[in-house]
This record gives sequence, C-alpha cells and structure tokens, in this order.
Amino acid sequence: MKWTKKLIGPISSALGKQENWLRVEEARSGGWYCLAGKKTHPAVNWHHLDEEGSLQKLNAMQDKRLPAMAASCADWISAGYTIQLLAWRVGSRAIFKLVHNNVTSYAKIFRKDRQTIERWQFLANQSPFIALQIPTILDWNPAAKVLITSAQPGFSLHEQWANGNWNPGHLDFLQLVLAWLATSKSSESLPEHSAEDEISILQTRSEVFHRILETPHPAAIELVGKTIDGLRDLEDVERSLSHRDLHDKQLLTSVSGNSLLDLDLLARAHPALDPGNIIAHCRLRALQGMPIPWQQIATSLASDARKRGVSGNHLRGWTAATLCRLALIYSRRNRFDGFIRTLLDSLRNLLEDRGEWKGLLE
Repeated sequence: MKWTKKLIGPISSALGKQENWLRVEEARSGGWYCLAGKKTHPAVNWHHLDEEGSLQKLNAMQDKRLPAMAASCADWISAGYTIQLLAWRVGSRAIFKLVHNNVTSYAKIFRKDRQTIERWQFLANQSPFIALQIPTILDWNPAAKVLITSAQPGFSLHEQWANGNWNPGHLDFLQLVLAWLATSKSSESLPEHSAEDEISILQTRSEVFHRILETPHPAAIELVGKTIDGLRDLEDVERSLSHRDLHDKQLLTSVSGNSLLDLDLLARAHPALDPGNIIAHCRLRALQGMPIPWQQIATSLASDARKRGVSGNHLRGWTAATLCRLALIYSRRNRFDGFIRTLLDSLRNLLEDRGEWKGLLE
C-alpha cells in the first residue's frame, strides 16, 4: 500500500493520483504542503494542496516569507555564480549551492534570525584541530538573513551507510564529536533548550500525527505520554553545549579530515540530548536497512556518556524523546508499510528497558 493511503481522506485522494510523494506538512494558511520527487533529489518540489483537493505547484522564488531569496539569487547570478537550490522549507528557509571559479560554497537563507551568527561563531572559535572541522563563515547578511559558508570535503555518514558502507572509524568519529561538544565551554548568551521545550515539540508533533493519519496507531498517545513523563521525571542538571540536530547527515568524513555541519540550533541543553539523538537516529537507520551495528554504537556512546556524568536513566529519557519524535514525523513521510508501528514498538521497548534495548544504555 502507498504510504499516502494512510493519510486522511482529502490528502490520500489527491496524492494517490500522481507523482512520487515524499513528505506532507500542514500549511499555516490552510491545507497542506506536499513534497514530490525521489529521495535522492533536492527537496524543493513542493505543492500546495487545499481542503477541496486542488494541487498547485509552488515556486520557491515567490515565497513571500523568504523575500530575500529572489534578490539574492539575482545578485549571485550577476556576480558569475552558478547556483542550485538544494533544499527549501516553505516559508522557513532555503539552502543553495554556489559555485564560482570552481570554488563551492553554500548559502542558507532564513526567515528568522535566531542568533544565527552567534551560534555559528561560538563553535567555530572552538574547532580543536584539523581532524575535526566545521564550515568557515564566508559572509553573513543580517538584514537579508543570508549565511554563506565554505564547502567541506567528504561524504556524510548517511550517504556511506545508505550505500552499505560501515567501518569502525565511524564510531570513533561519533565519539569524537560528542566528546568535543560535551567538553566545550558553553555561554549564558546562547539559547537554552530545556526538557519543557522538548515536551512542547512532542505535543505539537503528536497533535499533527493524529490530525493527519486516517487511523493513527492506538498506542501513540500512551507512548508519547510516557516519553513526556520520563522527561519530566528527570532531575535537573547543569546544561552543556549541544548541537541539538546531531545525526548522520550532519557528519562528513574524508581523507583530509572530518566535519560537523549545521550549527543553526546550537544551544545550552541537557548533556544527554546529543548522544540520545545520535543513538535514536542509528536505531532509525538500522530499521531502514542500513548495515550499522546500532546496538554496539548505543553501548559505546552510553559508556562514554556515563564517564561524563550522564546517567543511563537520563540518556534513556532523551533517546526516547528523539525516537518518539521520529515516529511522529515519519507518519508524514515516505516509508515502508508497518514502519511507524515498528518505531513505536521500539520506543516502548526503550521506555521499558526490554527487548532490543535491554541494558544497552545502562
């Protein structure tokens, strides 16, 4: 069964007729934004679906909430750049690949400036050695909210895993990045991401989950509630520096060194957030068929976290938060039949420390 057939009637009927649909998002103005294409294509082919079932293809350059996009593209083209739109989240942000004189850079255009340059510069000033780098900030236009950074060499862990390539050095890389973030100094000037912030995200995702699926999984409400209760039961601890969006697509490896991407969400947060995020994403990738030893990864990262004072209970709580969020998000994405049920089953096992998760994070 096509995954779109599991969505509510207006969406299922409209999307069942044409296109390879990858993702559906609720539109603030009503209706839904629907992404078409293949998984390997740039995420830019968005359509708007209204409540009557009418589909209209959207033009990125006409995104009224990103007014700097068209003007920036015109400036780049006039300056001799070759440009490619790589990703576009309607009304939120866009990412361009820029090439000039055989030199590649990347431009990110934001709708809101959430301390963007402060976040990027903060970690850039702490890049420890040549073996671990982050992109160089080439330009920041605060009025247009456009950030341009250098291109980093290599391939993401996600690309390598999706192509069937795993080696023990990938685990070493994960450990290195997490140790660097955990031991880097933080600052009161950075935004804070608290357990209550995470709970708010889960509640919002759960509401969309139940609005958009024709028959939502009956255990979802219970499991979201248990995940939230687990976060609320955790005693407060000192915040540490957190990437907040750390997963395999953000980590590049190459013969010349390794790189960490996308510092847009850098914040002060619970020290279990980043390792929990990585562990949950590794579980996700294994379920997607990637040949990674996710249990070995989880055990190793949990051991490292304990040495830094993070308890197994805290790590379980934050790993569950990410796994729960992924289950809710993937309900609106292309996936194989039964995938959401499998994710929720894994979440239950994690929360109850049984099955494939038994003892992994202790």
